[in-house]
Amino acid sequence: MSDLVERLRTVHDRVAQLLRQYRELRAQVDRVGSAERELVQRVAVLEARIAELEKENEVLRTFQARQGAGEGQGTKQRIDELVNEIDHCLALLND
Repeated sequence: MSDLVERLRTVHDRVAQLLRQYRELRAQVDRVGSAERELVQRVAVLEARIAELEKENEVLRTFQARQGAGEGQGTKQRIDELVNEIDHCLALLND
């Protein structure tokens, strides 16, 4: 009888340990899911910004082509700034 009681205690302790582990893992899964949702949202925002910058870049390139070489330096500088910002956004996406 004592052996049976000891086995029941062992099983009970093991079940309690497994329940604690389950709760800890469940909390970890919830945290990871939350972090994933935040990252997906961040990626969407950055992708939208990239699209916006690429459109602006295209407009500036078109404008520069029409302007010729006279006022091209300021436009070229703005295009370079936009390209750098696009590169920065892409780098953030790759992180």
